[in-house]
Amino acid sequence: MKILHIIRNPNDATPLEIAKAQSREHEVAVLLMHDGVYASPGLTSYAALDDAMARGVTNHVLVGYDRIVEMIFEFDKVVSW
Repeated sequence: MKILHIIRNPNDATPLEIAKAQSREHEVAVLLMHDGVYASPGLTSYAALDDAMARGVTNHVLVGYDRIVEMIFEFDKVVSW
C-alpha cells in the first residue's frame, strides 16, 4: 500500500513516528506543508514549493500545487496531520 502523510506541524513527533513505523511494511512518503517544511522526516519527503520558499527552506524536493493534487490521487491512503 502507498501511504502519503501530509504534515503541517514540525513539532509533533507522532506523525513522523507513525510514518516511519508504516514504512517497514508499506511505501510511505511525507508531504510537508506550512511550517511543516522545517521538519526533517528521514523518509521520502516533499515540501510544498510556496510554503518552503516563503520560509527560505530548500533542503527538500519542492512540489507545486498541481503535483500535490496528483500525489493525493497516486497514493492509496492519505493522512493529514
